[in-house]
Amino acid sequence: MKLNITTCRQGHRFLLSLAVVLAAAFLVSAAPVTQQTAWASKLTPSQEYTYNHGSIDLSDWNVDERTSILFSGEWEFYWGELLEPKDFQTSDQPEPAYVQVPSAWTDYRQGEISLPNEGYATYRLRFLLPDHMASTHRTLAVYPKSIASSYKMWINGNLKGGNGTVGTDPSSSKPSSYPMTIYFDPVEGWNEVIIQVSNFSQRNAGIWQAMELGTAESVTHLRISRVTVQVFIVGIFFVMSLYYLFVYFNRRQETSALWFGLLCFAVGVRTIVLGETTALYLLPSIPWEAAVKLEYISVSMTALMLILFINREYPKESVPWVAKTSGIVILSCISIFLFTPARVYTYYLSPFTWGVLLPSLLYTMYIYVLSAIRRRKGSLTTATGFLFFTLFALNDMLFYNGLLFTNDMLSIGLLVFLMTQALNLSARFSRALHEKEMLSGQLQESNRSLERTIEERTKSLWKTNKELQEANERMADIEQFRIRLLSNISHELSTPITSIKGFAKGLRDGIITADMPKYAGRIYERSLLLEHLIRDLIELTKLETKQVEFQMHEVELLPFFQEIFMKYADEIEQNGIRFRAVLPDNSMELSSFHVRLDPIRIEQVLSNLISNAVRYTPSGGEISLHLHVEGSDTYGWFVYISVKDTGLGIDPSMHRHIFERFGQARQPTGKEHSGSGLGLAISREIILYHQGEIQVDSEPGSGSEFRFHLPIRRKSGAWE
Repeated sequence: MKLNITTCRQGHRFLLSLAVVLAAAFLVSAAPVTQQTAWASKLTPSQEYTYNHGSIDLSDWNVDERTSILFSGEWEFYWGELLEPKDFQTSDQPEPAYVQVPSAWTDYRQGEISLPNEGYATYRLRFLLPDHMASTHRTLAVYPKSIASSYKMWINGNLKGGNGTVGTDPSSSKPSSYPMTIYFDPVEGWNEVIIQVSNFSQRNAGIWQAMELGTAESVTHLRISRVTVQVFIVGIFFVMSLYYLFVYFNRRQETSALWFGLLCFAVGVRTIVLGETTALYLLPSIPWEAAVKLEYISVSMTALMLILFINREYPKESVPWVAKTSGIVILSCISIFLFTPARVYTYYLSPFTWGVLLPSLLYTMYIYVLSAIRRRKGSLTTATGFLFFTLFALNDMLFYNGLLFTNDMLSIGLLVFLMTQALNLSARFSRALHEKEMLSGQLQESNRSLERTIEERTKSLWKTNKELQEANERMADIEQFRIRLLSNISHELSTPITSIKGFAKGLRDGIITADMPKYAGRIYERSLLLEHLIRDLIELTKLETKQVEFQMHEVELLPFFQEIFMKYADEIEQNGIRFRAVLPDNSMELSSFHVRLDPIRIEQVLSNLISNAVRYTPSGGEISLHLHVEGSDTYGWFVYISVKDTGLGIDPSMHRHIFERFGQARQPTGKEHSGSGLGLAISREIILYHQGEIQVDSEPGSGSEFRFHLPIRRKSGAWE
């Protein structure tokens, strides 16, 4: 009975549209493999020769040790029959159908119905070799890469090899599929290859990858070079996997290293069980079913590790629920792969590919593109590498779903991705080394300082008892300060209230009859003092509890402080006090700096310091406003502002109390004292908010210096 079988070519339009996208990836992937195998073999497509109903004329084949031919063309095909060479030597030969090889036989049709995955068939091809081939006794070889899922091969009537056990039902067949080299001696005239194939174990069936014909030397070299390349690539993956796992076990917080290490391991496992299937040569006892499970589980783990890695690497761009959902879906798929046979789960490769693997790739690509747009460090490099990885992964998806006839290339894509990760890692190490060198210098200086401190402490151990005694005295001073603080609070509030009550009672009772406006004015003044005190207490409380909103602005350093100086110069000199500004020699350089501050609050601080200096400096004295800059571009710049006077000075024992509430440590020089005792405490809170520090340096009779510093930057810099 003659079968009307044609080759199914659905999806070719889709492939044409995809070809432009994949072209660059194919060229890059072909380069390393071609360089590795060029010395061993040159592949010649068999389409250069004419196929005619299961036969091909190779009589003009220019054979040399570096030439092979791809057997891709029209073969005889006998569905549902397991034929041997003797069956073609009778007059009653079976009638063949003619099909295109390579292709899974599910692409063939019997009438309008596609052939099923499960079944058995016989392939036959006759080929005419050059006349001198047999006479030179030159051994040839064929290289069947993958025939699913078991086969037997005869060449010129002799059984030459095969994989697994060919049968007519699941119980009589045993799957096994890995590349092998089959050698034969050609005969004069027409040569013949007959292949029995059966499949009851997976979705792929038949000769779905092209066979190669060449001299024994060329095919052997081809095989060895491909295995060498595969072992080399797998070795890289396993070494990188160990490296990243080592990084993780030394720094447990680097979970991205864990996920990437497992990603490399998964791709390494997938690579070693596919293509040249090196794993079956290293461990021939591995069952075919186990190898297929490793293939599917490893690609699932690759997708899962990829999502976990990208979520950890770029947490601000990632979508947390995607990782959770993907984890559940992929782990469910892995459970199916583990607990069902290949004849079940391999049929679902297409939905697994487009429903699980492709969304994982697209999500990861989205994260990389978003991170590159946001200019995350190293994101552009790794995004470029992952683009190659995605293209190669798409190639594998199409290849294993029978939509593209190229080769397995995912491992090459991951190599490109690994290279970009290595570049990114190198940049990280470079930055870390730079920071380490800086910290090392600081640590050395700290060590030297610590050594000096230890030496000084060692020499002064005998003073320990004396220091403890001094500490007790200081504790007594603190207790005395608390008592004085309560007294000041009581005095500050009660004095103006008592004055107000006295003047008011005198006016009410008629005791004060003369100069009533004068005493009414005093009541008003005491009320203002009390109001000022209450206002300062409220402001200080708000500052301490962070309830004040600062209006921060970036201003030029020099003009701002020149304006402050000019604003207070006349007022100070009216009190008979000289007022001058002291700038560094290179004062023009100050114009290159900006300072970020609340102008009103900083003026409040300077006003308070200047007012205190005026209050405690006698007529004929001097007040000076000093300004200078220190720092570097590496460690930052600071402006130091100080107000100096030639007034009474402050006892050093009071320095640590001067910025506390009611911390008044000197008496005014005969001037009206309208202060609340809270000005310096308020000033300290304002400076602390600006990330600065305020200090005092004073001795009794030598005047006082109040200084504070603020962070600044050059005009070309940027605020963090």
